[in-house]
Amino acid sequence: MDLKEAYIEEIICHHYSVDATLSLMNSALMDMGRLNADVLKDFFIKPFANVKTEFVFSHAVDLSYNIIYQTALKVLNGDDFVKCSQDVFRHLQAVSTLPTIKDGDVFVAKVSDIMLVDSYYEGLGIFKIERKSEFIETYLDKEGNMQFAIKNGFSSNKIDKACLIVFSEKMPRCYLIDTSKDTKFWRQDFLGLVPKPNAYSQSKAAMQVFQSFVNEELTGRVDMSKEEQVSLLNKWSEQVKTADVLEVKQAAVNVLVDKDMIDMFSEYCRAYEEREGVKLSGAFDVDKKAVTLPKKVRTIRLDDAAEINLLKTGGFIERGYDESRGMNYYKLYFSKEK
Repeated sequence: MDLKEAYIEEIICHHYSVDATLSLMNSALMDMGRLNADVLKDFFIKPFANVKTEFVFSHAVDLSYNIIYQTALKVLNGDDFVKCSQDVFRHLQAVSTLPTIKDGDVFVAKVSDIMLVDSYYEGLGIFKIERKSEFIETYLDKEGNMQFAIKNGFSSNKIDKACLIVFSEKMPRCYLIDTSKDTKFWRQDFLGLVPKPNAYSQSKAAMQVFQSFVNEELTGRVDMSKEEQVSLLNKWSEQVKTADVLEVKQAAVNVLVDKDMIDMFSEYCRAYEEREGVKLSGAFDVDKKAVTLPKKVRTIRLDDAAEINLLKTGGFIERGYDESRGMNYYKLYFSKEK
């Protein structure tokens, strides 16, 4: 996806609040003549430049029941944009039933000139921004002196949830931003999306499912140190990275070895596939670009005094307990400092 020439054609803003009396459904588009097109592009479009995973619309019964999909088609077919944005907002209100859902401004934008391969397409952007930041605005007072005021506003790196729907020839392609830990509300409940089955999405899911398994499932049922957790994650990353074609079940056997752990992972994997709508069974091609581990999962935090970032694991690190001090310790071996 190339966004160099993409721009916002129309945009409208609504406000969602848990307290329905504070919600506001707008009935007028923003005045594009008063808005800087480049600023809008930097704010709303550029955050998608590095988003690689594609999603497609889905519904348990039929796509005709997916409200965002049907509304997006109306926008594509030239229906009244304000009314379509209001339908999006009403749907967001209807599915916002959890107490963890936050207030925020909801922007709906019609986007033009999105390039896929060698063709330009129209798109629809939906954004929910929940966090405001303080910023300083300078101005001249009546006497011509420089003054400043502290105001609250939004920043492009504070977009909490967003979706860019690109109207390609067949099924629209969707790209997501979601900073929350639980993506079920935004991706599934509101948008009704599942990952598009391709090498990138399956490779990324293979990395995510094992990371979630180790951090959420395995450590709760098996006593293991942080170094042992990182070691398993590194071994898994190496298994995926060195494979041209990956079979998740066999990779789990190679990494976990222990039969009980393998069975636990198989069970966790089935639940993950059902929950996330991604297929991990069988063999699939590996996209090396998707094989990454976040730095935080490789990091061992030692109280508040130090961190150990393990790029690799092996015999160079030992964990023990010093009875005289009553404290745990790690011992590191190395040939030279770099």
